[in-house]
Amino acid sequence: MNRAWAPEARDLQSAVRSSLAGLGGVELARAAEEKAAVRVEQLRPALESLGVLELDPLGEEVESSAAVLAVRACGEVVAPYPVTRVLSVPAAMRPGVDALYVVDGCAGFLEHADLFEQAIAVDANGGGVRRAANRSAAVRAPLDPFGAAVDLVDGAGGVAVTESAVLMSYVLDAFWIAGALQTVATDAARYATQRRQFGKAIATFGEIRWRLADIAVAVDGLDEMATFTWFQVRRGRASIADALAVRLAMLEAAGSVLRNAHQVLGAIGLCEEHDLTVVDRHVTPTLIRPFGQGRTVALLVDAIDRFGYGGTFDVAPGDGSIPTI
Repeated sequence: MNRAWAPEARDLQSAVRSSLAGLGGVELARAAEEKAAVRVEQLRPALESLGVLELDPLGEEVESSAAVLAVRACGEVVAPYPVTRVLSVPAAMRPGVDALYVVDGCAGFLEHADLFEQAIAVDANGGGVRRAANRSAAVRAPLDPFGAAVDLVDGAGGVAVTESAVLMSYVLDAFWIAGALQTVATDAARYATQRRQFGKAIATFGEIRWRLADIAVAVDGLDEMATFTWFQVRRGRASIADALAVRLAMLEAAGSVLRNAHQVLGAIGLCEEHDLTVVDRHVTPTLIRPFGQGRTVALLVDAIDRFGYGGTFDVAPGDGSIPTI
């Protein structure tokens, strides 16, 4: 796997970063909580002007790499627009489908679902495709800032979603979270070098150093896992086991980064004025939907038993005898 991204993809990532910074960066998320229309009045036009919402992550390599790096740039400021849900829709389906959600059976709320009229929900358990009919505007909740009530109903018009599109949906989520965690890592390191106790920066204390090290390892590990899984999905080498593995890596990385960052920043990290609180709140919906860590592990064990898993130490498919967790 070539770890060097295409220059064109890097250029778009920089352009997205610059555009979002010009709109306020993480302040966009705060503003959208107070006025939901910010999502379509400011953020969507900015993404459209750069061509982000037209990218196909399953397309040619340069376009695909541009898509995932643009998603990562959006994650860096927890941009309050569901770019991952838009880009998860296969290009050929976009005239009739404007968003794709992966769900675990039923779902009463989906993030930003109020922005779409033709959203579909794909059951992670093979239950088919349903239409996600929006029932309300986004209802602000502390850990679900843009959750909108939905009904999952039949009537998707016989839409068939390819496995690669579902797998790429998991990958896009991982890149978005990786961007958010990079911001947390940067903020934690900056604070540790600026905050002084007993006459010196707290970054010199062993307790803080190992927490910063754990944060860095988690962020780098998720980046590597997301990139490798993207590479495998694009080449048709991935199964649902790979997608669940990258989701588990995402959940574990988020847990480590957020936990250690809150320890580094202490009380200030819990204040509404600090970006850590905003990032923590806005990544939560992606961490709990379509399922959290325990459910992800259970599904991953079953998937590895059925399909095997290729990694540093390959695991061959089993005989279906692995007990259910």
